[in-house]
Amino acid sequence: MMEVDFVEKVELTVSMEPERLDALRYFLAAKNKRTPQKELQRALEELYETYVPAETRAYLDARCRPDRSRRRRPATSRGAQAQEKEETQHGDH
Repeated sequence: MMEVDFVEKVELTVSMEPERLDALRYFLAAKNKRTPQKELQRALEELYETYVPAETRAYLDARCRPDRSRRRRPATSRGAQAQEKEETQHGDH
């Protein structure tokens, strides 16, 4: 039997003028077959990864998706990634 992960999600609502939304839909679709919803989801994930510390993300991933957390490499924040890169370049280990 296949195990299905169910993660509860909260829906966010944003507002935009209809004409602007139509223009956004048109140009997103013309350029790269994207939708405002997909772009908002991507932006929300980027905000989450930027502002939520890596340790907190790892903890939440382990609580929300216990099977996936074992297979995934621990996430690092962008600040930690930049610091690691700088230390590697300068040999400060």
